[in-house]
Amino acid sequence: MPQKARTNGDATVADRVRAASADMTPAEQKVARILFSSAMLAGLGTVASLADRAKVSGPTVIRLTAKLGFDSYPQFQAALRHEMEERGRSALTFYAGGGKVRRGDFVAKALQVFGRSMERSFERIPPTEFNSVVTALCDVKRPLFLAGGRFTQLIAHILYLHLYQIRPGVRMIQEGLQPRKDQLLGVGPKSVLFVCDFRRYQADTVALARMAKQRGATVLLLTDPWESPIAEFADHVLIAEVTAPSAFDSMVPAFALAEALIGAALISLERKAIARMRELEDLRAGFEYRGEDNTTMRRSGKRKQKRSRQHG
Repeated sequence: MPQKARTNGDATVADRVRAASADMTPAEQKVARILFSSAMLAGLGTVASLADRAKVSGPTVIRLTAKLGFDSYPQFQAALRHEMEERGRSALTFYAGGGKVRRGDFVAKALQVFGRSMERSFERIPPTEFNSVVTALCDVKRPLFLAGGRFTQLIAHILYLHLYQIRPGVRMIQEGLQPRKDQLLGVGPKSVLFVCDFRRYQADTVALARMAKQRGATVLLLTDPWESPIAEFADHVLIAEVTAPSAFDSMVPAFALAEALIGAALISLERKAIARMRELEDLRAGFEYRGEDNTTMRRSGKRKQKRSRQHG
């Protein structure tokens, strides 16, 4: 099972399961594993069907849902159904729902919403899970691949650009001359795949991660509170809030988590990272714009004056 996580008033069923994991009996842990392996869909069936899949008794299922804070199994299922609906919501459905913020209030509202989303994102991540992800990202003996979806590839790309500077063997999987699946050719048991996938989850991104897992790679996932289907087989999962003051899901907390990973990776790699960064700086000689020197500016000024006299 994934690592234990904190819960709050907005905790998903998956959050609750993680939070209760340390207090579960072995039989209850079997039920939890079935829930995670099915992306929580197994919980939409009857008590008997879930118990049968987990090879436990019906009362075990009921005891687990009570331990998760639900008064009844139907209440547990109602929470799951609501989460399934949230997983598939688009910007259009949010906008159609109303609740628009007046323009004059938008800056204050944005500050409030983004600030709270950032807090929730960092509060819900267990330090052990975060550290495990950093350890995998910093293992220079293992090739590291990064991928994302239509929008979330931006997060993966930011990670790639920074990690490339501080460790070798980093590759970005993205559309280009080769299909993304073709780029898994170098993925194997020693590889690590960091993938970003937020609602509405992309079928090809899920398939890409699943194929990497089948090839033996360690899969690290950054996703939203409702969790991509990739969470079913990912080795480590980080969750970022997506609440925004608009109809579009926010990537602000996800970018903040990515930058936290970058900072922790730099500390972890330390001397090796600094040595690589120095080597890169040597290659970048002449990259930075430093303005025109006075001699160049004087020569340019004289040429302009000469042309002006000729055409005057």
